Amino acid sequence: MEFPEALTTIGNLLLFVWVILDSYGIGLINVGAGVAFFIVALIVVYGVLKFVGCFRPCYHCKRCTKGFGRMAALYFGKRSLKDPKETYGIPAAIFFYTFVGPFPAAILLTCTISAFSVAKLAILVALLVLSIYSGLTWRPTQKK
Repeated sequence: MEFPEALTTIGNLLLFVWVILDSYGIGLINVGAGVAFFIVALIVVYGVLKFVGCFRPCYHCKRCTKGFGRMAALYFGKRSLKDPKETYGIPAAIFFYTFVGPFPAAILLTCTISAFSVAKLAILVALLVLSIYSGLTWRPTQKK
């Protein structure tokens, strides 16, 4: 399997920005919780997910991306690049997507409703856009 270089680079940068937005959004509620979420998210995404996503030896990939190609493909790649049966499995893919996407957005939504601020709303909208875009990449593509 080959992951396009642009997807690997831009996808991982966007994933890192997504984690920062999650952490900042939670940090608007409680600074300690935001820092803790940032540390846990880095461990989960760049530690566990990267490790689990690259179980197969490099000779299965045309160009080894050390797991970063699979991470970018999980969140932002076309459906044809997602290979959950061979690497992390569907339940793990759902967990990682929910951990970075809907979970922080739901927390921020609850707090935005109870104590409104423009910053919370802006972060919430950004998180929802990223979550919806990432979720839409899982749609099956039609064969022509």
